[in-house]
Amino acid sequence: MTEPTRDKPDSQSAKGPSGPPRAGLWLIGLVFIILLGAALRAMAVVAIPVVLALLVVLVVAPLHRSLKNNLPGWLEWLAQVVVMALLLGVIAAFLGALIFAAQRLLEAMPGVSDGLSQLMAQGQGEEGADGVIAGEPVRAIWHDLSETFGGWLVDQATIVAESIVSMTSVFVTGIVIVFFIVLLSLAEIGVWRSKVPTLWSDDGQTAWRDSIETVTSRLRRFLIVRTLVGLLQAALYVGWLWFFNIDLLVVWAVLTFVLTYIPNLGSIIAGSLPVLYALVTKDPFTALGVAAGLLVIEQVVGNYLDPRLLGRQIVLSPVVILVGLMFWGWLWGVAGAFLSTPIMLSLLVAFNHFAPLRPIALILSNQCTHDDLDEALENGG
Repeated sequence: MTEPTRDKPDSQSAKGPSGPPRAGLWLIGLVFIILLGAALRAMAVVAIPVVLALLVVLVVAPLHRSLKNNLPGWLEWLAQVVVMALLLGVIAAFLGALIFAAQRLLEAMPGVSDGLSQLMAQGQGEEGADGVIAGEPVRAIWHDLSETFGGWLVDQATIVAESIVSMTSVFVTGIVIVFFIVLLSLAEIGVWRSKVPTLWSDDGQTAWRDSIETVTSRLRRFLIVRTLVGLLQAALYVGWLWFFNIDLLVVWAVLTFVLTYIPNLGSIIAGSLPVLYALVTKDPFTALGVAAGLLVIEQVVGNYLDPRLLGRQIVLSPVVILVGLMFWGWLWGVAGAFLSTPIMLSLLVAFNHFAPLRPIALILSNQCTHDDLDEALENGG
């Protein structure tokens, strides 16, 4: 007599209750990101100074620690004074140059408008007719370009310059908030370090320490290289523009230096504005010569010198850099555009040091495997 067959439990019930499917986790993560983005956008007035202050703390903390370790105990407070004085000097120089450039741009706008009007008159017929003279396609093209780009240049430049000048008090208020957050953070940095062993296990402590050290190293290198490249590119741009007798050299120098901190799009904007200005105030051939020289400078600096100086510091995917620039720019405006790359780089490094988030770090990077990403992060610091 055969024994009754017993139903075999299926593999899923044998393994116990399963967790939510992977697609569900990704959906939950997407919803969380959307809600977080909405919250950050609503809290921009508070979030921007806090994020900027935290990035500044990460950059200046090694200098503060080095000075503090090399001073006698009773003079350790001087380390904080030196760091904050240096930070205050950088902020004052940056704001002063930006406001001065905006004022010069406002002063030059009436002349630009007059030049644009003259160009419009040159684009009309010899007898003042509205149509362009037949048989002169170059004049027709010149007329269209002047009308389109010249009007846009005057309007946008005036709006930006007036906004910078009128928002001086807002800038100062934001900088004061950042300044005091950095000041208090440096004063309490030792207290925060002492909390780590209580909050995390040994593995957690190691992950936090390694991620912070890596982020600090990469942000510092990124800012140093971007500053040097910005100064060099601004000097080369000014030299080339001076050769063609283009006005507002201070304005173009400041814009070129500032926009260097926005990858990809920054260099395009910095090179396009002087060309459009030359197109409106000079003639097409001068604008063409300006464009050719600026393009060569940008290619040499951006595609040869910058990668060699920066090395493998930026392990972000170019697509991620562009999408991040669009996202943070939409979220926080101009401030978000400048903070985009440091934020994305910091997130990548932090995610890579925690196992559940390593897949996201790999997606954000320009590497193919986790081993390649680990090697790039380790060797590039």
